[in-house]
Amino acid sequence: MADYPRELNLDEDTERRLVSYLESELLNHYAERQPWMDRLLSYQKDYWAEPTTKRATFPFSGAATIVIPLTAIAVEAVHARTMTTLFALNQMVSAQARSPSWQDYARPVERFLDHELLKEMKVRRRLDSAVLEIEKFGTGIGKVGYEKIVRTAVRQVGGIESEYPVTVRDGAVLDPVASGRFLMPFSATDPQTSPWCGEEHARSPYEVLTMEQSGFFKKGTFKRLESWVTKSTVTGTSGQERKFQRAQETLEKREAVWPKLLDWVEIWVSFNVDGGKFDKEIVVHYHRGAGFIMSARYNWHEDLHRPYRVGVYFPVEHRWTGIGICKQNEQFQREITTQHRQRLDNATLANMRMIKISKLAGYKPGEPIFPGKMWFVDDMSHVETMQLGEVYNSAFNNEQATLMYSQQRSGVNETTLGQPPAGTPGTATGDLARIQEGAKKFDYVYQNVKEFVQELIIDTAVVVQQFGPRRVEYWEVAEGGRMVQQFFDMPVELIRHGLLIELNAAGQQQNKVLDRQNWMQVATILQQYYTGMLQLAQMGGNQQLIQYIIQKGLVAGTEAMRQVLETFEVKNEERIILSELLKMGSGATPNAIGGGGPQSAAQPRAAIGPGGAGEEAGMGQLASIIQTLGAAGGNGVPGVPNGRRSF
Repeated sequence: MADYPRELNLDEDTERRLVSYLESELLNHYAERQPWMDRLLSYQKDYWAEPTTKRATFPFSGAATIVIPLTAIAVEAVHARTMTTLFALNQMVSAQARSPSWQDYARPVERFLDHELLKEMKVRRRLDSAVLEIEKFGTGIGKVGYEKIVRTAVRQVGGIESEYPVTVRDGAVLDPVASGRFLMPFSATDPQTSPWCGEEHARSPYEVLTMEQSGFFKKGTFKRLESWVTKSTVTGTSGQERKFQRAQETLEKREAVWPKLLDWVEIWVSFNVDGGKFDKEIVVHYHRGAGFIMSARYNWHEDLHRPYRVGVYFPVEHRWTGIGICKQNEQFQREITTQHRQRLDNATLANMRMIKISKLAGYKPGEPIFPGKMWFVDDMSHVETMQLGEVYNSAFNNEQATLMYSQQRSGVNETTLGQPPAGTPGTATGDLARIQEGAKKFDYVYQNVKEFVQELIIDTAVVVQQFGPRRVEYWEVAEGGRMVQQFFDMPVELIRHGLLIELNAAGQQQNKVLDRQNWMQVATILQQYYTGMLQLAQMGGNQQLIQYIIQKGLVAGTEAMRQVLETFEVKNEERIILSELLKMGSGATPNAIGGGGPQSAAQPRAAIGPGGAGEEAGMGQLASIIQTLGAAGGNGVPGVPNGRRSF
């Protein structure tokens, strides 16, 4: 397996210029991002929907404090639907060959990437956070990179203890990048074209030491920064790095007490590090407090892409950030919460019946009240019941009107939540039409998420092409492993741009279940087609045409069956179907049937068809096999009773 690319040897002047540039850019960016951070924290509080006080004392003791979680209801419904659609099957990648020569490679490559992403990289758990931020905040960031972690083990061999390194992780890794930790100038619109972009990191001293021992940081990094562990505060070294994380911990009531963490930034930037004419793409890990460069390398990706990919929920024109459900429901949640509290408080007051007694009535505090009690008063107005509030039906109607606006903006309603609609039930036709129209908005949002995931899948394939898989044994032991290896030996441009095999995120239109249904329907249509063609050929009496249709029908039916078996992931399919027919149909003559080796696909073929000067390579052998399978049947068709054969 590969190692991390080499460290840059920066002279003092270059390192000083680089530190000065990074510090200036970060200082400006932290100043401009503060209002945006405040908005993210506000969105997170709306989603958390926790009352500021458990028991209110104003306007009266016990007043309502509930927060209606409109945002959480919509986010959780959309998120469950999105993740279920993405991961409903054990297939995440759909591979489509660009040419027939790569057709046999598509399925093995698809199975390998599914294994690498789902089993090795645990991508579902890692995508969960990124997709959730897309839905909540409107923008989510994912990152695909290379990771190698080496730890030291001690084992006793022959009575002598010895140390040896153990590689516990080596290969592509996908990480979600929190929106509150992502760094990029607000003047930029794309991480790939931005002057610089990066993220904040906060790791324990043990993790930093392990990364140094694995070759990620240059030697001496941990010793240089060890003193900064005790200087770090709960919000980071400079008080800005962990602000979003600390706010979330406060909402969860699980604040860390003086956490021992090291904070640094990872910056992908274009900078002149060698005094040449052009800036070079580099990646720098920089500790701001110490002004220390922990690591500096050239951008190791062969196509020089930066590892960050951005997904949006609903786009904003000409901007890289999008609009999420928190923004859509921001004002509606506050308004409904206010209306609901007022309605509850009004009902509470209306139900608090009290008795007003004249001072001249002769009754004192503590007077017992019971059914049938007789009150002796001089004036009938001396003892009366009183009511502080009145229940108004308009309060509920106003609340429902606001809820309707929220549903129209977010697209989440009773149907989406699986609840019966309020009011008079509609017809089945009307309900179906509403469901179809309502699904269009979700389909649009899901397509945005799918494109985001697709970019991460392609980046994963590119990293595998450069550094290899996490388990190199896959090439040897897995079915089609050598074909997968040959695919990833191709240049990175062919893989990224899908010139050999196009890689997509599997979805409603690209998955094994749908392929299975399609191929089963195609097999039925093929049978009807070739049966009809055979009947027409028999009517014409052309024996050569009849023989050719039978030959093509055998190959077509076997190919359709092979495609169906592949969707079921059946092993050893060549033992189930007549795979020899496919080889002969493509110009090869298997030894098991006709002897000899495969014919070269580059040999010119004679004219194909009953009217041509010859037959397709391999078809002649297939015809001779048909001739020997049985005596001539009805209508003169060799070995075919009544001139018909179904497959």
